[in-house]
Parts: sequence; structure tokens; C-alpha cells
Amino acid sequence: MGLQDELEPILSQIRSEADKSWQRYLTGIPDKEDHAEDWQKITNEFFGTVDDLQTRFRRYYAFDAHDFSVNVSQLASPAAPQASGDALVTRPLGGTAVGSIFSADDNYMSDVGSMIHAEQWNGPTAQAFHNNFLKPFERAAQWQQAYVLELATAAAALQLASNRSKRAIKFVAESCLGALKGENKYQGDLGFADTSRDLPGEDVNDGVGILLGVVGLFITGPVGTVVGIAGLASGIYGAAKVGGTEPYLEVEYRDAPQSVISQTEIAIKNLDEWILDQDEVLASALKQDLDSDDAFASPNLRLPPPGVTTETYKSLGIRDAPGGDNQVVVSIVNLARAGSYNLPGAAYEYDLAANQVDACEIPGVMGTFFPRSIAPFNDSVDRLVGILRNTSDSLTRAGDLMLTAARNYRGTDAEQSAIITEISKIPQHHTIAPTK
Repeated sequence: MGLQDELEPILSQIRSEADKSWQRYLTGIPDKEDHAEDWQKITNEFFGTVDDLQTRFRRYYAFDAHDFSVNVSQLASPAAPQASGDALVTRPLGGTAVGSIFSADDNYMSDVGSMIHAEQWNGPTAQAFHNNFLKPFERAAQWQQAYVLELATAAAALQLASNRSKRAIKFVAESCLGALKGENKYQGDLGFADTSRDLPGEDVNDGVGILLGVVGLFITGPVGTVVGIAGLASGIYGAAKVGGTEPYLEVEYRDAPQSVISQTEIAIKNLDEWILDQDEVLASALKQDLDSDDAFASPNLRLPPPGVTTETYKSLGIRDAPGGDNQVVVSIVNLARAGSYNLPGAAYEYDLAANQVDACEIPGVMGTFFPRSIAPFNDSVDRLVGILRNTSDSLTRAGDLMLTAARNYRGTDAEQSAIITEISKIPQHHTIAPTK
């Protein structure tokens, strides 16, 4: 149920109770008939403030326009540990941006590196490809995963602020209604600092762990190291600490209904200021990353061109081995497989990741409450999408070169025939590198 569906019935009751409360208030005014015109003006002003108050409540319906939890799940959802040999390894879920980048590396590119390590390909060309493309890819994939996770953390912080704000504005409305009825509703019932009502967790002191856990910052090793370097993590910690502050939102009963309405206006103002505090902290963290050479401006996020051409593959060393299958045929077919299956497969995963990140752009209406952080968040999305698409293009170009080199290899007639036959058996993938 959206906030509007929850709040609108309460606002209707506030209007009704304000009318009843005002009529009761007027009965206690002596000789009001002698000043009927003045009191009619005061009455009109009072109900004008009630109407204005309801408008201020309805501003919060903007929170219904976007669900930040969708961003979190698109970018990085946690997965259960999976067995890998004797150890349990936590892998990102498929269907998420970080999961697609992980899949590109783990399911496709690692096999290409293994061919060189096994010395199926050797010589200066193989080493150049390894040093100038495969190693930079591995580093870029780690950094890219880290910054997808950081973006997910920012979305989780916005989710936390959004959910708290929706609960809080509903509490203010209920507190106002109770005060108009002559009842008090206590802020302790709101449980503002109980993050378990907004994200899984125990209390606000564990806010950082909650945010990181929800978005799946479960990866250890190189990616964990990169995350430790990133500036946004400290910004999110600051956001969690600011999130732990609690604005005064209680509306107390007063005989004069004007006082109840005035208190409610102050409570909404307090909540508005709290949201702006969240916005400021997150905006500062995002801007820090956008401008930093250790963050989105870092060359480590970007994959350089492969640095080889179809001509350089002519000097590719192929290690032959006595006995068994012709190693030249095996290696050339593996080269073709890398070009037509592995690298295009990795490029496809990067396209999926880019699409997931691109879908995370936050609509402008959310700028009503997050005027400072939405623009740098969307800027971060745009930059990361560009980086991921460029990586996909580099992988596709490298695959094209490999496949072309394999098809242009000139061996013996028997080798040529075997190579053509085996290449035809390579399974088709989502995409295929173009032929020359």
C-alpha cells in the first residue's frame, strides 16, 4: 500500500476533527456574536491553515513515485553461500549488475587466462595480450563491482531515509489527529531509530552493517580491498549516523485547535530538516566520489584497448605436444572459442550490467526531498553505464580480433580442415563476434 493510500483517510479525519474541535473552541468564547465578522475572519484563517497543512502532508506522496529497494535489488542483492570445493563462497546473484560483472569474469574471461597460463598460447603476443588486456580487465572488473556496490549502498541509504520518512509523516498525521481528539500519541510508538522497520537490523548503531549487508557487500579479497579504498563508504557511515538522530515529531493535545495545527506544522518542519540532513551527507559522499581520481575518475575502472591486431596474432606461439590431439589445432580452436564465445559472452554480461545500472536513474520528482543527492546519484549512474558499455565494446573488439586470427591461421591442409570442422562445433552464444 502506498503512502497516499495510508495517509489520505487520516487527512480526511483531521479535517473533520478540526471542524469539531473548532466548534468546541468557539463555544468557550463569550460575546463572539458581538464580533461575528472578526470571528468569521479568524475561522476562515484557521481552516485555511488546516488546508495548507494537508497540502504539506500531501507533498510526501512524492515518496510513492519511486521504490529505492528496486535499485538495491537491480544493483546488488545478497546471495546465500555456495559450495566451492571444501569452502563456502558467496557469489553475487544473477540478474544483478554486480552479478553480471562477476559472471563475465568468472564464467568467461577466466578460461581465456587459463589458456595462456597452460601455455596453449605463448610468445610475445600472448604475453602482451595477458599483460595489456586480461590483467587490466581483472582489475577493472574488481573496481567496477566495487562501485556498483557503492551505488547500491547509496540507494540503500536513500531507501532507509525514504522508509523512515514515510513512517514518520504518517505518525505526525496520527499524532495531529489524536491531539485534535484530545488524545496524545507518543513518539516512542514510532520507533524511529529502529532500523529493522525499514531495513533488516537491530538498532541504528548497526546502521552501517545493515546497509552493507542489505546490498550484499559480502565479497572478500580484491573487491573488498577496493571497497575499503572508496570514499563513499565513509560517506554512507556518516549517513547512517545522521540517520540515527531523531527529530521531534510529537503533537500534544491543546485546548486551542490552532495550537495543535501549529505544532503539527513544526513537526513536519522538523522532519523536512531531518531529510535534508540525510540528503546533504549523501550528496557530499557522492560528489566526493565523482570528483576523485580514486573513484569514478580512476583509470582502474576502465578497460584499455586490447593492444593487438589480427596481424600480431601471426606471431602467436602455439605449444605443440607429442602424442594425443594436434596441439596446434586445439590451440587455434580455443583461440576461436575465446573470440566467438568467451569474450562475446563476457560482453553480453556487461551489457546486462549496464542495462541494470541504467534502469536505476531516480525520477526528478524525488528531488522534492533529496534536492542535493539525486543529481550526483544519477550522474554516477550515467558514468558507470558509460564505463560498462565501453568495457563491453572492448571485449567485443578483442573477440573479433581473436576469431579473425583463428580463421586466418594457415597451417597444413590437415590442420586447416580440422580447424574449420572444430570451429563449426563451437556453441553459439547470446552474441557472436563479427567475421571478417
